[in-house]
Amino acid sequence: MKFDARRMLTGRGLLVTVVAAGVLAGGGATAAVAAGHDDEPAASATPTAGDRPTESAPQTSVSIKQAVDAALKAVPGKVAEIELDDEHGRTAWEVDVVAENGDRRDVAVDSGTGKVLTNRADDRDDDDRDDDPAALRKAKVTAPAAADAALKAVSGRVTSADFETEHGKAVWEVDVTGKDGVEHEVTVDAATGKVLNQEVDED
Repeated sequence: MKFDARRMLTGRGLLVTVVAAGVLAGGGATAAVAAGHDDEPAASATPTAGDRPTESAPQTSVSIKQAVDAALKAVPGKVAEIELDDEHGRTAWEVDVVAENGDRRDVAVDSGTGKVLTNRADDRDDDDRDDDPAALRKAKVTAPAAADAALKAVSGRVTSADFETEHGKAVWEVDVTGKDGVEHEVTVDAATGKVLNQEVDED
């Protein structure tokens, strides 16, 4: 029987090719199993829309108007700023009030019950404020009214309203969390209640 080296090589080459393909396929399966090892799902290179967390404003039973009313009942005056915040582990409306005698007070109102939790002197320096007390006293639009105007521009939940003076103009900067979880900053004229600007908050 004549030895055919060419035939042997061709057969071996075919065998090597088949075996290599099997090893690669097995290796791929092994890699897939390794990726899912320890009961942890394999990370997706490109997250889907469902993988992206969306932030939402805290659920509150007390509206911004109710919180303002409660704060002003405790400290008669003008609200310069109101925002949802954490007060000793519970969600509360933090209200900055300029009292009728000119003092600044920080009033925390429980966002679930409307109860005043704290009423203390505001120890911030005037340099840290964006508001002008004189302009605030003259403002025709209140924080709740500014919030209502902002919600007509962006449907969602108001998380803060801050009175500011920009280039000599008194405005309310209202933060709204849209229904899609996107944060919006809406500027409302403090004299007319007109929405002057609306943009997505990148902070």
